[in-house]
Amino acid sequence: MKRKFKIALIILRSILLFILIWGGTITIVKNIHKVALVEDFKSKAVYEEDISTASTKFYKISSDEVNPTFSKSGKTVYPGYESDILVTTEALVGPEVVRGTVSFLVGGHAAYINGNYGDYKLPYISANTTSIEATGLNEGENLSAIFSTDYWIDDNTYKEVIGLRVKMTDEQRREVNSVAASLVGDPYNFSFVFDTINNSYCSDIMSKAYRKVGINLNKDGFATTIFDLICSSDCYISYYHVYKDGVKHIYYLG
Repeated sequence: MKRKFKIALIILRSILLFILIWGGTITIVKNIHKVALVEDFKSKAVYEEDISTASTKFYKISSDEVNPTFSKSGKTVYPGYESDILVTTEALVGPEVVRGTVSFLVGGHAAYINGNYGDYKLPYISANTTSIEATGLNEGENLSAIFSTDYWIDDNTYKEVIGLRVKMTDEQRREVNSVAASLVGDPYNFSFVFDTINNSYCSDIMSKAYRKVGINLNKDGFATTIFDLICSSDCYISYYHVYKDGVKHIYYLG
């Protein structure tokens, strides 16, 4: 009996060790992949001196994009366009060591950029400058809600923001917008794995919305991390900004 117990312990330890090594390897690969994707995106950009200022520098990547990758209100630049996904790998939870660990393992936060098709029973939603998000950082019930994307603009919150886009038809976009809107009010899923039908976390909203039109943004089938979205073969970078020494550098498809 003791021998069988020892064998079972050895097997369990081996499985756990395998999971740790496998998970760690995948995490490292995704971090490297993210850096490579961003650097490749930036390498194709051309500096636009005519529209740049001392505080904001623009870099354009020529493309056949029909929809814009950002919108402007005066001097304010709102990243993304309806049905785009904003992500950051910067986590805001806990002390610095915790933030660094979480940022490396799963990333930071994701937001779904709203459209204003009006085909759902919600108050009017302003397109392109509002988002659907689940933060898990609010007091009370922590329900998925509609946010202004203002806090994604400056470096008070995030120094690096990536805009992701999925190629799809206008019909698919309308459906994705509707599904995303239907998730407003979902309780936050702090387990990140269980009860994902009635509860949502930030990147889970993106996965659910796009799954409705047959687009799988979570290929490994486990919890959808920020790196899953960035590294998904169905997503591509359409917008990127980073702050360096107080100057905002914006790279975009145009």
